[in-house]
Amino acid sequence: MQLSCEVCHAPLRPEDVRLDLALAKCSACNAVYDLSGRKGRGLAEQSAQEKPRLVRAKASLPEKFQVEDDGVSTRISWRWFSVIHAFLIFFCIAWDGFLFTWYGIALSSDNAPLIALIFPIAHVAAGVGLTYYTLTGLLNRTRIEVSRNRLSIRHGPLPWPGNRDVPGRQFTQLYGVEQIRSNKGSQTLTYDLIAIDREGKSVKLLGGLTAKDQVLYLEQTLERRLGIEDAPVEGEIATRTSA
Repeated sequence: MQLSCEVCHAPLRPEDVRLDLALAKCSACNAVYDLSGRKGRGLAEQSAQEKPRLVRAKASLPEKFQVEDDGVSTRISWRWFSVIHAFLIFFCIAWDGFLFTWYGIALSSDNAPLIALIFPIAHVAAGVGLTYYTLTGLLNRTRIEVSRNRLSIRHGPLPWPGNRDVPGRQFTQLYGVEQIRSNKGSQTLTYDLIAIDREGKSVKLLGGLTAKDQVLYLEQTLERRLGIEDAPVEGEIATRTSA
């Protein structure tokens, strides 16, 4: 490690340094230095300079996303509809049609047993939930509007949990995580967008995103608008390379 004089910036010669006394005297200007701790600081600075800076590639715009940007705020929206919802339309018609037929026969009969009315209740509840989920897939959109001072997330027109309005400076970091769900030997991957607030708590902003590029694009776009400097977070799906 090369030491230099802090006054005249001349390099210190080996004979100018007394390591046993932790002292050095500059031969150019005669300044005397206490070297205690200087070596450690020099190595730390050198290590910091040599450490490569990790950066992320710019996320591409997902196919389903529609984006508007006026220079002050950014608006992102996308439809929920997917192939699974097309399949569910026919499934719901068959499921609900069977239940309507069942109750039509049971209620029109004068001596129908009570069990005939009670037994399908669980199936009715499942049918209602599945039908509503299918309708949201056909009709709903997610709309995000973000500026430096505000973040708004809306799902509609059919009601769905997760709507929020928060101040733009509430969060210090955003990141995406992968969720793996197994069902009868098959796996389904979805992605959640998580925020860290100023108290260090994690808040799920969005869940159930179907593609990795969606959560990566949202993370980068929202961080840029909110003025958040990207930083690595344990468990995130984003990857970084040396600059």
